Amino acid sequence: MNLDVGGGYHKDATLYLAERKVKNVVYDHIHKSAEHNAKAISFVIGIGGSHSVTLSDVLNVIPSWRDRDAVLYYSKFLARKSAPIYIGVYEGDKSGVGKMTRKGWQANLELGEYEKAIANRFEIVSIKDGVITAIKSP
Repeated sequence: MNLDVGGGYHKDATLYLAERKVKNVVYDHIHKSAEHNAKAISFVIGIGGSHSVTLSDVLNVIPSWRDRDAVLYYSKFLARKSAPIYIGVYEGDKSGVGKMTRKGWQANLELGEYEKAIANRFEIVSIKDGVITAIKSP
């Protein structure tokens, strides 16, 4: 079971994972109802935590490091021990200057800029193909 934090309203990841016999549980405070999100979290807690977590293009749309860390904290709390955490970000123009775009706020940070914040919560295993893979340390 994968917890897809910020999974949005598209079902691409859910369908992709279903083909691999992985249940994808989406939590998204913007694109899902409070009722949906409460059920998703209850389910994850009820089974003892998720087997993996994905944060795809989530951290880059959050303006403050404090709020980014909160997302990482809750992702860690909801994951099982040694669960892999897959984190990808949209790097935007890579200027390092956050700003509003026609699609919403973007941090415009390169993937490596998130490394320290992620390392505060997880053990980073690899950075490859635009994804930081980390684990919840046992």
